[in-house]
Amino acid sequence: MKNLLKYLGYYTLFLITLVFITSLLNLIGVNSTITNFLIFIFNISLFFIFGLKNGKKASNKGYLAGLKVGGLFLLILIIISLFTSKNIFNLSTFIYYLVLILASTLGGSLGINKKSE
Repeated sequence: MKNLLKYLGYYTLFLITLVFITSLLNLIGVNSTITNFLIFIFNISLFFIFGLKNGKKASNKGYLAGLKVGGLFLLILIIISLFTSKNIFNLSTFIYYLVLILASTLGGSLGINKKSE
C-alpha cells in the first residue's frame, strides 16, 4: 500500500507538471490537438512505467499489480474529470481509459517477467 501511495504522489506531480507545460504551449499558440496528443502519450508512458515498477515488486501475477496501479491512477483521472468536464462518460473517454488500463497491465506483466532474482 505504501508503494501505491508513493506512485500516486509521483503521478500527481507529473500530471500537474504536464498540465502546466501544455497550458504554456497553448498560450504560445500550439494547436490543442498536439497538446492533447502529448498528454495522451505522456499518460500512457506513466501508466506503463508505474505498472512496470509495481510489477517488479509483486510476488506473483504482475497483471494484477498493473491493474492496481492503473485503477488507482484512473480513479484520480475520473475524479478530476468529474470536476472539470460535463460529459465524461462517452465512447472516446471509455476507449482512452481502456488504453491506459491496458498500458499499466502490460507494464505489470512485463515487470514480473523482468524481476531480478
